[in-house]
Amino acid sequence: MPIETTPTPESPPAQDTGDEIDLATRRRAEILCGTIRVIARDGIVAAKLKDIARESGVSLGLIQHYFDTREKLVDAAFAAMMQVISNSTSERLDAVTDPLQVIYEAARLHVFGTVSFPERWGFWSELWAAAGRSDHMRGVAKRIYELWALPLERSMIQLTEQGRLPEGANPATLTIGLLALMDGLAVRTLAEPEIFTTELMLQILNDWTTTQLGVDPLEAAAVLDRIAHEPDSPAADLLTPGVVAAALLHAQDDATA
Repeated sequence: MPIETTPTPESPPAQDTGDEIDLATRRRAEILCGTIRVIARDGIVAAKLKDIARESGVSLGLIQHYFDTREKLVDAAFAAMMQVISNSTSERLDAVTDPLQVIYEAARLHVFGTVSFPERWGFWSELWAAAGRSDHMRGVAKRIYELWALPLERSMIQLTEQGRLPEGANPATLTIGLLALMDGLAVRTLAEPEIFTTELMLQILNDWTTTQLGVDPLEAAAVLDRIAHEPDSPAADLLTPGVVAAALLHAQDDATA
């Protein structure tokens, strides 16, 4: 049976998401949130179950109750973070009908997401590092990239069909280039946040998009102005068990739909 525990100050209990959260989902969210924090802070290799238990505010036995191997726990943590990001991306992009705006919006979401930049990108940078050492993590990274690429490449294809990309432009290649630029800029921003700000990162992404997609500067300015005047998304904050619990519930709904 799950053990009742008192979360530590660093790991508050799952917050109300508007849905009824059962105890199992609440506990899994606390454990996954703690796992994400420890991986972002210490790295995948150095992340120990006892540290995850302390960060999550649960017992080591409770972690083993819900995740019988460390590999399954790490996989679930990456899946949960991806679900958190997918939720926020869908909320922002599903109503956007212009494929060019989708691409600029996606770039903005990669910089200013619902989870704070250091926590979010510190976590993902650990995945890229681990992918170079492990076939299993390489497979995880491949699936994550495919999910990230999907809305971008779909929008690139729509732009091609509308005759809005330069002749001979390859949607898949452009998508790979944009994602690679995002990753590289994120590393620089993590390493030198005082010099390489998130605002500068977004400016470079927007400039690259405008140039490589052959967008007229006036059209680019109009799209960016439209984005700037949209209702603000929730400010990025530290990841909480409540955010993770909402993502887990969303995934359950998708699986049963």
